[in-house]
Amino acid sequence: MGSGLVRLGLLASALLLAGLVATLTGCSKVEPPAPELLAQARGDQCVEPTDLMRRDHMNILMHERDEAKRYGRRNPDHSFVGCIDCHVSPTASRDEPATHFCLACHEFNAVRMDCFQCHTDRPSDAPPRQRADLDRSIDQYLSTQAAGPTPVMEIATP
Repeated sequence: MGSGLVRLGLLASALLLAGLVATLTGCSKVEPPAPELLAQARGDQCVEPTDLMRRDHMNILMHERDEAKRYGRRNPDHSFVGCIDCHVSPTASRDEPATHFCLACHEFNAVRMDCFQCHTDRPSDAPPRQRADLDRSIDQYLSTQAAGPTPVMEIATP
């Protein structure tokens, strides 16, 4: 009887470990969405290599945020406004991720993005939003706040 339980426990542990390995096999890979979903950058060259930006852009943005908020130091090469001005089309819409560089990648990788609750999601040369768009955005934001905080899980990539 005792050896049967040990075997069952070992089998369950082995199956659990195999399932965990199978699940985590592709976790470190971040693939960009199809090229037709991404707006072409409007600059000559990005401030960092593409693979570095795909992997570490959030760390760079958080570091720059901390430097600006805590110490008043701003790096124009890594500014949020610079990223939006270069990578987001003036006709992009936050309601249609397929038209918005940032939203397309975040939706593809199932990552919640809340930057645009405070920051603009359009380049500085974009035409001003219509009042109806602004009202809809405010109503949408307030309705999500009324529903309560959404649990957020951050996943760090190596």
